[in-house]
Amino acid sequence: MTASQVDQKRALNKLKHDLEPFRTAIVGAYGVLTWEKQYYAGVVFGAISVLFLVLWYLDLSLITLLSLLGLLSLVLDYVFPTVSRLLFGGANWDGDQEAKFEDVCGQVCAVKGNLVLWYEYLFKERKSTVFVIIISLGLLALAWIGAIINNLLLMYLATLLIAMWPGLQDKDVFKGITQKASKIFNDKIQCGKRKLQ
Repeated sequence: MTASQVDQKRALNKLKHDLEPFRTAIVGAYGVLTWEKQYYAGVVFGAISVLFLVLWYLDLSLITLLSLLGLLSLVLDYVFPTVSRLLFGGANWDGDQEAKFEDVCGQVCAVKGNLVLWYEYLFKERKSTVFVIIISLGLLALAWIGAIINNLLLMYLATLLIAMWPGLQDKDVFKGITQKASKIFNDKIQCGKRKLQ
């Protein structure tokens, strides 16, 4: 094993140890986000929609919203491990659930590693002028979109996309869409070739 593989394995084991009190919730959330049951896609969509509808109705300031989110996360971090030990215990934890937990931890480690690599690339390495211009134009476009579209709507759409992404990937929705698009594209090309002949 190389040094980087040992570091990755150490980081994975540390993450598994840190997330151990939350493993039942993580495995449950993994099942919902990957749509293990057909109706989970509707549950995710509905829960996010209701949450953002409540946020829209309350019309909280940013400071209030961040304070309440911090308070909620602090209370959940304190209360959930105790409640989950009482409700779920460790007796009904099987190998399938452990495999799912390890898979989620591996995915989180991979995302964390990718974020570190992107951070180092974006902020530590010297960039070319073309790169800086392209990134600046992209950020200006995002700022313009944020100025003309309601920010709560943008956050709703971004949250919905992020929450639906694992299920869309797990059910190969993108693969089906690309296959249908390529079939339509190929049919159009064949039709155009026939017209030319």
